[in-house]
Amino acid sequence: MKLTTKAEGLSKKLAQHAKVIQQKSSTFTSDAVLLSADGTTLQLTSTDLTTYLVNAEPAEVTEAGRALVPFKFLKDIISALSGELMIEGDDKKLQISSGKAHYDLACYQMDTFPSIPEIKEGREYQFSLNEYSSAIDRVLPCVEHNEKRRLEFQGILLEQTKDYFRFVATDSRRLGYVQFDFKREPLRAIVPTKVFESFKPAGDVHCVITEDECLFSSGDTQIISLLIGAEFPNYNDIVPREWEYTVNVKKSELLDALRRVGAVVFGGTDVITLSFKEGRLTVQGTAQDQGNASDELGYEGEAGGLSVSFFGTKLLDGISSVGTENAELHMNSAVHPVVIKDQGKEDFLYLVMPHKQME
Repeated sequence: MKLTTKAEGLSKKLAQHAKVIQQKSSTFTSDAVLLSADGTTLQLTSTDLTTYLVNAEPAEVTEAGRALVPFKFLKDIISALSGELMIEGDDKKLQISSGKAHYDLACYQMDTFPSIPEIKEGREYQFSLNEYSSAIDRVLPCVEHNEKRRLEFQGILLEQTKDYFRFVATDSRRLGYVQFDFKREPLRAIVPTKVFESFKPAGDVHCVITEDECLFSSGDTQIISLLIGAEFPNYNDIVPREWEYTVNVKKSELLDALRRVGAVVFGGTDVITLSFKEGRLTVQGTAQDQGNASDELGYEGEAGGLSVSFFGTKLLDGISSVGTENAELHMNSAVHPVVIKDQGKEDFLYLVMPHKQME
């Protein structure tokens, strides 16, 4: 193997593998990345036996070859370099050079790395880069990141009904979904969070879902993963069908108020109260034994003097995910779920439980 490439681009491609790479296993070398150089690309592959990530960086390859190298060592070396670098060697040892810097890197045995599974048939979907990226950004905050909690909450549900397709996530205290108008046969599949954290598309996204696996691909990047074998809850049961109050608030103004009050409560109690009265919304927060903060802005609609308390960071995530100039808030009481939507649209929903409901 002999090639030249750019350190900055290769460093970014390596970083995408961090969520897939695990520590050494007794059955295979899982803290490794497989380098495959050929033609005009350097391809990188990693796996933990449940997820396989493949991406590539442009390179000038003068001698094709493959090598299995320690991931962290390689990542730290490349991130310390800038500009053009050269990689050469064989499947036992590689040399990496850039300017006057030089590294020797011992390789793992190639036969310890498994083959990538093939997905030939399944339910297929196509998304533009903007559609996919926006959907994942809006629902990913709702995923449960505590590995000790329920397995089904540690991924994103891909749900197809006869009328729509949704990306759905929940941590039991909030729920988010983004909806697309696909009309197909019903389907439910839970995809692990690390798939969406690792997969960084640069163009249109092609998705294939089988009974046990999923594939996401875009250009020279693809990720294959086993699905989470658990039953996602019937989340529609917790979304209220009717609303006592609906208000519209300017997104930018509410975000600014939440951040100003959050300077006192974020990292502490994290409780923020929204109080609605006669077209004025008061945003309040208290830091126990230290102080309090408040801000005020206007709103449109009727809220009947309602006051609702939230975990501030969860409310901030919901308002940040709104895609229209105004955020549309639907409420019934201080203890019932509150739903946040794009104004006048139905393809996005963020449901958050009030703080009092959590006590």
